[in-house]
Amino acid sequence: MKRCILYLDLDAFFASVEQLKTPSLRGKPVVVGTGCIASCSYEARRFGLSAGMSIRQARRLCPGAVVLPGDQRAYQAFGERVFDLCRDLSPAVETYLDEAYCDLTGTLRLNGDARGAARELKSRIRAETGLSATVGIARNRMIARLAAGSVKPDGLGVIEPGSEEAFLVGRPVRDLPGVGWKTARLLSKLNVDTVADLREVPRFALRRLLGRLGDVLYERCRGRDTRVVAEREIPKSISRETTFHRPTADGAEIGGMLYYLTERAARFLRTRGLEARTVAVRIRHSDLRGAAASETLAQPTALDPVLFHLAARLLRTVWKRRVGLRQVGVRLERVSPAAPSQMDLLNEASDARQRRMVDGLDGIRSRYGHSAVVVGRSLHLLGTLRQNPDGFILRTPSLTK
Repeated sequence: MKRCILYLDLDAFFASVEQLKTPSLRGKPVVVGTGCIASCSYEARRFGLSAGMSIRQARRLCPGAVVLPGDQRAYQAFGERVFDLCRDLSPAVETYLDEAYCDLTGTLRLNGDARGAARELKSRIRAETGLSATVGIARNRMIARLAAGSVKPDGLGVIEPGSEEAFLVGRPVRDLPGVGWKTARLLSKLNVDTVADLREVPRFALRRLLGRLGDVLYERCRGRDTRVVAEREIPKSISRETTFHRPTADGAEIGGMLYYLTERAARFLRTRGLEARTVAVRIRHSDLRGAAASETLAQPTALDPVLFHLAARLLRTVWKRRVGLRQVGVRLERVSPAAPSQMDLLNEASDARQRRMVDGLDGIRSRYGHSAVVVGRSLHLLGTLRQNPDGFILRTPSLTK
């Protein structure tokens, strides 16, 4: 049975939702973000704006841009409706904030031709949400995503089995998943700039240069990608980070932000029945020099106090220079499904008390929003940052992590 993967990407998702919420914004350059652009409309892109660009530069390039802080609840609601429509096509749907992979293998009798099913899906998304989507279809995830990228916006790209090589060879090597800017720069020094160039490099040479990634890229530059579509793949890590509105050396502010980021990451774990065993903290100074450290716990956990205790110790380890911080972040690693509680008898009462506390907080926040209760060192952020029901409005929120 031939595999058939459909990749769907919502066009200018955040900005499009804002234009739907406020019809007067339609046709105008809309930017979503606070410190940098998280999403911008196609009207804004005509001025050279793109995701990741600073808001200051965006205003300089497009003085008429409408800049909005964003509404995560609205984005999640629109996204879930789109993903429900995807699940009508296939039981195997892997979703992200504004994109989805659908495995259509074996659904021919149910859906008919994949191209026709994609057109119907795009039509239903438009009719039921007002959003436009770009779709790519191929026999694996990588080619399907690249096919969609070649026909944006509101397009439908289909790469027939057997035509992957012709589709790939002329593309820049940086288009391949796994090739970040560092890898692309390294390959460019070796005059490897296109997929065709990469195909000329022997496997052993790529392995020696890039390690395990070399083996992966050897397969991908030949159009091969065996990753499956999974409904709820356990993430390898959960991260939350932000850039301060201004560089700061205020220990209370930095500690408060780290606490807030840690409790948001921990709550994400708990809502999905997961735990983490390793905590990593990363900072970036005002002079753009960075530092990071990590440590592994004896037992995995999803309790805020335990995770933050370790995160705070790591912060003291990495922040030793007398320079203000521009950015701080926490990452929870070695994520696994939560196991039945096996508390240390010496700390049983403390663990039970902490569990009752976070369970109570989760219940209140699920009903009234995260801002309903501010606890711990997050209290230091009150009066310095604005809030909405979802929590503090950060300069660079981790909407997609």
